Amino acid sequence: MEYRNSQLFKLLDYPRGDTSSGRKLFEEISKLGLKELSFVSKGYRGVVFKGNWNGIPVAVKVPRSDSKKKNVVEKECEILKYLDEKLNEKNPAPKPYFCGNRFIVMEWIEGLPFKEAFKRFGKEVVLKALESVYLLDETKVEHSEIKGEKHLIFDGRIRIIDFESAKFKDKPRNLLQFVGYHLLRSTELLNMLKIDKEKLLELLELYKENPSKVFPEIVSFLLKFRKKVDTLK
Repeated sequence: MEYRNSQLFKLLDYPRGDTSSGRKLFEEISKLGLKELSFVSKGYRGVVFKGNWNGIPVAVKVPRSDSKKKNVVEKECEILKYLDEKLNEKNPAPKPYFCGNRFIVMEWIEGLPFKEAFKRFGKEVVLKALESVYLLDETKVEHSEIKGEKHLIFDGRIRIIDFESAKFKDKPRNLLQFVGYHLLRSTELLNMLKIDKEKLLELLELYKENPSKVFPEIVSFLLKFRKKVDTLK
């Protein structure tokens, strides 16, 4: 147990690995009533742990000890709070439960990565992903890492995690990034969806100028091809 705690304290102060600093942060987190803290993953700016808070699984993010940017978790929490207030039950981002200056406690999202979900459930997953990234565009929040496979999680709808690089932007490019990296660059998906690539590119150009008007057209375009594929089954 002592060895396991020591490893946990080092991870709480990753990558410096100062057990004394990690222990102090652990004590702060524990004061909230969080239990069963365990390491999950490391990012460019933060480290994520899973915990139990009054019987509810939660994600706990702390900044890396070598992060050169100040207020990393505060900025992410500001965006998470904003999305929660603006989108309510439609919000694809994790719900924030506690925001401190040294860590965030937020909703734990369990599900399948986008590509795996697509292989298992098909075209509906693409449409659900489009809805989620469009919601971010509507609220003027750019995730910045939509191209990352691990950031899109399917749990009945597409959830989007890891907002540490997110920012407010007048013309966010979440939908454009999603389509560019997950559809246009994936021969597998394009072939399975039977999509007219040139027409999709035309719609994306129009979307840049008028997202709210063109988004329904993109959905209708993909639905048309989905139905065409279904009739061939």
